[in-house]
Amino acid sequence: MVNAEAPRRRRRSFRPQESVLGAETVAGPVQDDNVVPARPLRRDRSETLLSYAEALARVAASGGGAPALAAHLAGAIDAAVLVEDAQWRHLAVAGTGERPIPPSVRDLLPAGTAGDEGVALTPPADSNARAYPLRAGEARLGWLSVFPFSARVSDDRAGLIRLTAAQIAVELSRDAGGGRGRRRGFWDRLLARAYEDPLEAREDAQARGIALAPGYVAVAVEGEGLDETIAMQKNAEIRRVCLDTLGTRTGDVVVVERGGGFFFLVPAPLEVDAANARTAATMIPRGMQRAGLEVKVVGGIGRHAEMIGVARSVDEAREAMIIARRMFGGGRVMPYDDLGVYPLLHRTGATREDWRAFATRVLDPLRGYDDKHQTELVRTLKLFFDVGQNIKEAAARLNVHRHTVFYRLRQIGEIGRLDLDSPHDQLTVRAALAVDALDG
Repeated sequence: MVNAEAPRRRRRSFRPQESVLGAETVAGPVQDDNVVPARPLRRDRSETLLSYAEALARVAASGGGAPALAAHLAGAIDAAVLVEDAQWRHLAVAGTGERPIPPSVRDLLPAGTAGDEGVALTPPADSNARAYPLRAGEARLGWLSVFPFSARVSDDRAGLIRLTAAQIAVELSRDAGGGRGRRRGFWDRLLARAYEDPLEAREDAQARGIALAPGYVAVAVEGEGLDETIAMQKNAEIRRVCLDTLGTRTGDVVVVERGGGFFFLVPAPLEVDAANARTAATMIPRGMQRAGLEVKVVGGIGRHAEMIGVARSVDEAREAMIIARRMFGGGRVMPYDDLGVYPLLHRTGATREDWRAFATRVLDPLRGYDDKHQTELVRTLKLFFDVGQNIKEAAARLNVHRHTVFYRLRQIGEIGRLDLDSPHDQLTVRAALAVDALDG
């Protein structure tokens, strides 16, 4: 029995309301005044997204992977498209035409970037350029970056980009489960310093079918001034020449793609193998010429490192490549050890211990020779700079013939692998002597 005293429920009233569906006007329900009505949808936008999603599915089903998906997006939104994975390897470049785009967005993303929305890239990228994360759950698999030719990325275009990013993320997740993805995952973990001890790394490598060498030398190489329309083809040629030049009998060279270039991990069980690897790497530019490739490359060579510490060699190779480009104009592949004081000047936060280790590395070979042969190479070197590189004055203060000073300087160059006529090497020696003097 219904209680007559119970309050009446408030009835929902209906009245005509206009909602936009394309160009049509229809009557729709209106709820209570304190309820916010749903945002109306435009039929033309939803149909565009649906048609694009269907076309995207067909492209994915064709097996073209990230390059085909990127090309489809570039044509749909009239923009250049760059796809990179979480380690900044190029997965696809499309729609560039004659428009230059950065080789990577690694250094163009604002600090603290997160979320699923597109983020504006920092200069020198165009103000309309945007990067969208490729995600699988909470894991970020890479970035899809777009560089529009005209106007900024509109809401309609952003929807197409996010659909494409989602499909590429699916492709990357699927690839990561295969044998190639498992092997690549090991090297990514090793370079990220994820293993706590060598035994753990070796067991994981064995489970993934990877034979590890006791030590490696890292070589970083990038092509310079590549037209993005042919960058992928040129990079393939650079990779081939590098592998031919670095080929070794001590094991397979590991190739790790990063941004617009490569890291080559050359197996080097012994220091003599490391020396051979360094020599071979410096010959890469000449190998490009012999192969008839009109490509200018720049690169760096890290120091010999044990397997578990190969990430350090990679960092040194990358730093050496940056210095080779900025200080020496590129066109060469330079060993980290040959850069003297420049790594310390380039690095932020170099400590006093770093400087002491540098001075020791430069001067100890000369001191060792002095101790063994009862010579005065270090004293001669210091005095040579103290008198403004005046041979006659140095000979007078040392109480020797000037030919003796010439001979000693030649010995210093050979023992220390220095060219005292080079301003770069002079800067290195002067800095080492200054640090040594300050430390007493």
